[in-house]
Amino acid sequence: MFVTFEDIADRMAVPPEEDVRQRVELLISDAESLISNAFLKCGRSLDADLETIPWLRFEFLSIVREMVTAAITIGPNAGVRSVSSTTGQESDSVTYADGINYVSFGGVKLTDSQRVALGLCMPGGPRWKFPPPIRWPERRLHG
Repeated sequence: MFVTFEDIADRMAVPPEEDVRQRVELLISDAESLISNAFLKCGRSLDADLETIPWLRFEFLSIVREMVTAAITIGPNAGVRSVSSTTGQESDSVTYADGINYVSFGGVKLTDSQRVALGLCMPGGPRWKFPPPIRWPERRLHG
């Protein structure tokens, strides 16, 4: 793990208690695995890119922290748009929003804006490792 419980706790306005350490560490592992898998789906290696692309390490650490902090802070309120409650004759109501942006009910989520920040989803399509252009036989004869 690149990010630790302390990294998360030190950056939060209300740090998580020690009793949730195991959950936070699990969410960190989930976030790192989710990002690594996103790199694999693009035909890239997170580990190799962390070694060769200078800016990527900062973005990666920042995004893992953001993903975990969002999951901890929002927690059971993931996707809740509004809540209402009535005391007399007891009534409760919760409305969930479509298209949850930052967290999922299961924990962390990698958003499209985070993918762009990691260099995974660039506008206009992929920007990495194109095959060499096709050369027609006539071009070899005259070029």
